[in-house]
Amino acid sequence: MKHIDESSRLIRASFGSREMFSQWFTSAFGLYTFFFYESVIGLPSELALAAFLVFSVWNAINDPLAGYLMEKIKMPWQRRRQFHRFPWILIGGIPWIVSYLVIFLVPLRWHPPDDTWKIFAWYIGSLLLFDTFFTVHDINATSLFPVKFRTPQDRRAVQGWGTLLGILGLVLAFVITGMIVDQNHPESYRQAAFVSFGGGFVLFALMLPGAYENKRLRARYARNQSLTGDAAQPFLTVARKVLSCRTVRVKYLFFFGYQAAVALVNASAMYVITYILDDPQNTSLPLIMGAMLVGALISTPLWVAISQRVNDNKKMSIFAGLLMIVSFVPMIFAVTRWQWVATLALFGVSLGGQWFMDPPTMGDVLDDAAVRTGKREQSIYYGFQTFITRFGEALKAATIAVAHIATGFVEGAPTLAAQQAVNPGGWRLVIFGIRVHTAIVPAVLVAVTTIIFWRRFDLSPEKTALNRKKLEEMGI
Repeated sequence: MKHIDESSRLIRASFGSREMFSQWFTSAFGLYTFFFYESVIGLPSELALAAFLVFSVWNAINDPLAGYLMEKIKMPWQRRRQFHRFPWILIGGIPWIVSYLVIFLVPLRWHPPDDTWKIFAWYIGSLLLFDTFFTVHDINATSLFPVKFRTPQDRRAVQGWGTLLGILGLVLAFVITGMIVDQNHPESYRQAAFVSFGGGFVLFALMLPGAYENKRLRARYARNQSLTGDAAQPFLTVARKVLSCRTVRVKYLFFFGYQAAVALVNASAMYVITYILDDPQNTSLPLIMGAMLVGALISTPLWVAISQRVNDNKKMSIFAGLLMIVSFVPMIFAVTRWQWVATLALFGVSLGGQWFMDPPTMGDVLDDAAVRTGKREQSIYYGFQTFITRFGEALKAATIAVAHIATGFVEGAPTLAAQQAVNPGGWRLVIFGIRVHTAIVPAVLVAVTTIIFWRRFDLSPEKTALNRKKLEEMGI
């Protein structure tokens, strides 16, 4: 592939589009999967939760181990031509597109209770496939960021594209599939999955120029390898090294809080539209998600400009966290469509800030780790971050399942009218349970993790500048 300057707008936008590709699937996954299997197919809440717990156990093995192996195993393309990430991005990305479709190919002739265990097995198997290929793709795509873009200014500029395009991918996933999905027709979920499948290949192609490792980057890999050697430490030794650092742990926790909260909002959207807004045809979804996109689009250039001026990733991350806490408050009380539109616009502003600030802040953490260890091993650190973040999926499933069990939610009743018919005396309590997992629990999560980050994260602008100077002196 012809050499293109890594600081060019084309490369920055293409690399940022990896977020659009990722969100195109992860947002649709979070929006539809739990709702589809619980409310539409009728899988009991306890089994839907159990499937996500198995999924989380697999994450406990898959993500950190994959990150470790990405650094320690030298594939032929790395030994001969110094390619490190790009081939793995291809190997993980294409099967990941296919694995999303598999989730919704569960035979629709299967019905509980006769086929409950068949549905449960399909659910678990498809979740594990989806997560495995996502891990291979995502760890390598994100690990490129701190080595491909090395200055705070470049990182913020690139992530400006990533934030805009990532939120665009999220909204497109909601709006386009929302025009197809109808809670009264289970087959519409499969039709929407085929649309996601086809669109995924287009978005994947857009990110490839930015993810490509050019000759300059491969020469840097070779130089770093000659400086750091090739000694492989045991996995548990590496795990202790990563998790013993307070700065790393605090950053992981902060990211977990924001990601778990957003996952809950994402997974709750179908419940809000169906049971609070009483809109089984999803006509509210484009308006609500469009409002979130407008909030993010308007605010992201401001986040970029202000962060470049402030030049303090910790301070900006805290501000974004506080704004997200505020955005959850009106969700607790919103009733009408237009109230939810206004609420999601504010949430979009805060989401843009959290989304934008995470990669530059993680870049500071990885620079600090490289100074301490003398090595660039970012896929190991991203592997553990993904591992910890994936507990948010288990927390999401547990929160929704517990809220539904405690408030008497009836599975297999995919509209408000159906829920009222089977639960005439308790459907209002069900609505409160939906507000709990949509707004109350997410607000508490973000509040707690933001406070911990504020008190315990210790990478100041002065320290990050000193780390960059040391890395230049070390040649890595």
